[in-house]
Amino acid sequence: MHKFVITALLTLIPLSSFAIQKGGIEYIPKIDYNLINTSDFEKKAFEHFTIATTTDTEEERIKNIEYALGEYRALLTKHPDNPDYALKLALLYELINKDRYAKSLFYQALSINPKHAQAHEAFGDYYFKKEDYRKALKQYNEAYILNNNIYNVNYKIGVIHQKLGDTRSALKYLRQAQQINTSEELENKIRLLEELNSSNALYYQNTRIHFVED
Repeated sequence: MHKFVITALLTLIPLSSFAIQKGGIEYIPKIDYNLINTSDFEKKAFEHFTIATTTDTEEERIKNIEYALGEYRALLTKHPDNPDYALKLALLYELINKDRYAKSLFYQALSINPKHAQAHEAFGDYYFKKEDYRKALKQYNEAYILNNNIYNVNYKIGVIHQKLGDTRSALKYLRQAQQINTSEELENKIRLLEELNSSNALYYQNTRIHFVED
């Protein structure tokens, strides 16, 4: 009986709860949330989320976004204190460029759990893609305080400091990223920054000597 109910809900959710259209996403709540078996529903939601975020086929991507949106909305409605469901919804809305919904759900996830490092990291990625580096840095710094052993966080903080012209700070975080997971590309980036940092240090040193002699 439970399998029948879950199957029926999974079949109906993308059609009755969310419709991805040119004009946006239409939400029509028609679900008895008491019938949802959370563990089974969560498993299905994660499967659809994974396909939606990894497939190269547009039709498959849209279909699985539809399913995942409905499933995670149902889960969040049943469990409003779960930040992971809000975060998954934020990432899904980001995929379809619904920024207002995405930002709202990032904030919701962090209001539920302000110490959610993954949510801070994902929110940082959201701003990084939009080249809003100062807001991205704020979120990455929060993630770093909570967990300084995340490659993406260290790497992105380093890249942002590089963009802001702070090569010393950039090197600090890129070297930390290198300790977590190195690559030839990262090693080359660090080497070039070290050369640039040395050149800058030599320039300022010569400038000071020049002024003293004058």
